[in-house]
Amino acid sequence: MRPITFALAIVAAVITGHKTDSFWLGLLAFFIAMGAGRVIGAVIRGRLDRAIYKAIWPGAATGFAFLFDDLGLPRWANFFVSIIAAGLTRSALGGVLPKQRRWTRVEWRRIDLDELLP
Repeated sequence: MRPITFALAIVAAVITGHKTDSFWLGLLAFFIAMGAGRVIGAVIRGRLDRAIYKAIWPGAATGFAFLFDDLGLPRWANFFVSIIAAGLTRSALGGVLPKQRRWTRVEWRRIDLDELLP
């Protein structure tokens, strides 16, 4: 985690929390700003495919936060539901994007004492 990203995320959390008078929305803004920092880092490194994948979560969390706030959900519930819904959105849309990490099956084997002892 880069210190400048962390500092800017704290600033975003403080500004949002102060404007909305809500600790929960400030904490949500912190996580969204950290995710946006990861997107910017991927763009700077020239990894546009990773940047698109990493942009799904902050974008979805922001959209869900506004949606659930308009629906009148309490702010503490908005925090939890937005994070969960954004994670589900990233999981659903992540498989559509090319060259992303996929689950692979790992075969385990037993290790004998002969392999461990010299």
